[in-house]
Amino acid sequence: MRISLNLLVLACAASMAVAQSNAVPGTDVNLYDVSASTIYGRRGPAYPNGEVGIGFGHAFCNAGTVHVPWQTSPTTAGQMTDIHFKIAFLLARESNGRIVQVSTPETCVKHSRVTYNLGSSQCGTCQSGPTSTFRMGCYDAYSTGFNGNRFNLGPTSEIDPWTGSWNPVGSYFDRGDPAVVGAAASDGVQSLTSTQANAFEVVKNRVVVPESELSQPGTFFGQVHLVCEGEPVGNRGNNLLSEALNFTWNGSAWTTSNAGGPVQGSVLNRWSGATRNTAGNGLDDGRFLVAAKVTGPVNGVYHYEYAVHNIDNVRGGASLKLPLHPSAQLTAVGFRDIDGNVLNDWTWSRSGGELAFLASANNSLDWNSLYNFWFDTTVAPTAGTVTIDQARIGAGALSVAVASDVPNGSLSATVASVGAGCFGLSLSATRPVLATTAQITTSGIPAGTTIGFTVLTLTPALTPIDLTAIGMPTCFAYVVGGINEVWLNPVGTAQVPLVVPNNLSLVGASVAAQSVSASPPLTPLGFIASNGVTLNIGAQ
Repeated sequence: MRISLNLLVLACAASMAVAQSNAVPGTDVNLYDVSASTIYGRRGPAYPNGEVGIGFGHAFCNAGTVHVPWQTSPTTAGQMTDIHFKIAFLLARESNGRIVQVSTPETCVKHSRVTYNLGSSQCGTCQSGPTSTFRMGCYDAYSTGFNGNRFNLGPTSEIDPWTGSWNPVGSYFDRGDPAVVGAAASDGVQSLTSTQANAFEVVKNRVVVPESELSQPGTFFGQVHLVCEGEPVGNRGNNLLSEALNFTWNGSAWTTSNAGGPVQGSVLNRWSGATRNTAGNGLDDGRFLVAAKVTGPVNGVYHYEYAVHNIDNVRGGASLKLPLHPSAQLTAVGFRDIDGNVLNDWTWSRSGGELAFLASANNSLDWNSLYNFWFDTTVAPTAGTVTIDQARIGAGALSVAVASDVPNGSLSATVASVGAGCFGLSLSATRPVLATTAQITTSGIPAGTTIGFTVLTLTPALTPIDLTAIGMPTCFAYVVGGINEVWLNPVGTAQVPLVVPNNLSLVGASVAAQSVSASPPLTPLGFIASNGVTLNIGAQ
């Protein structure tokens, strides 16, 4: 069994390598317009808990130096062929500093199975040429009605976006919907009929979007992605296009309209303030685009946002791994996919100098999908590399490295409050940055207090220590031992300076502090205690 499995893996890898060498020099198809958008209706519970079906139009032309094979399918003999363009769609929304995909995995791919050469275009003069080709300089344009026709819409999972190939045998079109039985489901002859497609409810297979997403404020973008079999990856920069869209609910139905000109490339090019980088698995598999947006610091804390778009990687992504400063604090870690199922969300873990987001079973980042990752941390961004592990076996490396901003720069100084003081005594501090003096301030000191002190230590209490037993009810200790900085005759507040040397070896070190005030008769012992603070030394 082990030998057979190894042979199977090698055979799969070899066949994929052969298929992925299908690039035809000179092939360059240019997607230049997202012409319109249409709402086909809604389904499900009452607004805003239903789903909406949307369609986009598009136009493209042959900008290359060769005629591109394009065969009308099914053929006169009834057999389906793979020699045609595939067009994928998604809808995204930018809001609150984040751009997310709002269309669901149900959204299907358009199979352009009728050959057209409509005339000259912005790609040049429409040339004559052989039949069953998309000729140089010619263009084709599809309305939302053509792109929304479910007779030609099938699942993205059947397409290899890297090679542009599709196997019609046993496909969705071959099986029909509802599926036929017997040999007809795998004979390569289309079983999906216009009668079946016309019987679908209005949302099925189109660009499917939950109303809960459309009803949120933000800017929406419809993306169209043209997949051309045999097009070299170096010529695919003009295969994606996005258009800004408006959506309006009038109390009974949705309407949509275009809201601006198209922008070439991934919809992540629309994300304001983000950096973007793309990498693929050599010449063996397609590309991931990683966009990063870092804001802050606010009190030494940076907010990191990542959006990863699988453009045309057939093996899919199973992880996002980032270098993370080992001493960095990490909070507010989050993830978003596109299926709305929290039970299959990616999980995250931190080990040493790495933060890893890991896919759950059956939820890889597949092509035409955009996933989001975010967190807060006390380390500044720096140029680096993130790693995406491949989800399935195949030709090429096990992972893809993509340049990006990563949380592995200078560690920030931070201050964190611990617990609460008793009888109104409180402690705060400014951030302990190298080569500065942090100020530790005690507030709420009762009138008439003649003496008190602030304890500075490298040893915070592992858990709060209840001081009731020594005559300080409702008070707790948050430090153990240390140096007492005494203050005399305070008037409401007292301040203790903490000089931080300009020594990089101190970055990441922590100092704990707590104040005690001699304020009888508030407690039997005559003393009250503040909250604790932890000062984390940073380079900035």
